[in-house]
Amino acid sequence: MGEQFKVSTPKVSVLVPVYNVERFLPQCLDALCGQTLRDIEIICINDGATDGSSAILHDYADRDQRVRVIDKANSGYGASLNMGLSQAAGEYVGIVEPDDFPDRRMFKKLLKAAERTGADVVKCNYYNYFDGADHLVENFAGLPYRRPFDPVDQPRVVCTIPSIWTGLYRKSFLEREGISLRETPGAAFQDAGFSLKVWFAARTCALVKKPLLHYRMDNPGSSSKTTDKVFIVCDEVADAEAFLRRRPERAVVLLPWLAVDKWGKYRWNYERISQSEHVAFAQRVAAEYQAANAAGELDFSLFAPDDAALLQQLLRDGAEAFAAAHPDSF
Repeated sequence: MGEQFKVSTPKVSVLVPVYNVERFLPQCLDALCGQTLRDIEIICINDGATDGSSAILHDYADRDQRVRVIDKANSGYGASLNMGLSQAAGEYVGIVEPDDFPDRRMFKKLLKAAERTGADVVKCNYYNYFDGADHLVENFAGLPYRRPFDPVDQPRVVCTIPSIWTGLYRKSFLEREGISLRETPGAAFQDAGFSLKVWFAARTCALVKKPLLHYRMDNPGSSSKTTDKVFIVCDEVADAEAFLRRRPERAVVLLPWLAVDKWGKYRWNYERISQSEHVAFAQRVAAEYQAANAAGELDFSLFAPDDAALLQQLLRDGAEAFAAAHPDSF
């Protein structure tokens, strides 16, 4: 804390979308203001918070000139990050959610990897953080570290957890490829579509093995704990698929892997939604996979054996029988 200068053209802009998270916000902001990378701006987008978050943000902005607060009416996670992207001055952009906190070396290490490799996107592993303890998530296990790659040559990267908050993205790359977040209400899995579009479009990616972010799992207000929005994850994936189809040479390789990735997302969503919605959701899933199979874009050999068997069961037996056989999860 206590920075008395403002970087007019920072290397990195960090976006922090904020809504009613006063309990955890100081820990996040302390970690950002204490980054070993000083050439940074911290853009906090206050999405109409109704708790004490706004006062906390402005207090930090008063004490550290690198912290900038954008106050706006509530319009959701995607709209907040898009507004931050439009105002970011950095060559690279990072995203940190306000209940998480980065390692103090995170953005220096990510920037070093980006500059060393020339990558448009650099991502790292992370910790799940709950009950005051870290639990390692090696999201990129089995993928090449340090050596830059094109996702077409490592298509399994499409199936990693959409941890948009563990990355640095070259701003000119996002602008050139037209990558932004969908501006649906609330926090509605917009990170899933953004992450997929990044992998679909990036020609040069780099991975850092070290976990550099603490992802909080014990926030009772987290959007991942909501049980509404039955089909919103399908809409996110469909939007990302349309984005990929506009890049046909890449789609040939990546569409079968998208089918694998979305099966995992759909399994998670099935457990999250009300049991009364299972048949309707299974009907939509079955229709999507039937279309992919008919188009020759479904490769069962890419799925884990149990997942392949479940998908074949859905396509063979239909949504009602499948939902009856799997009342809670599949």
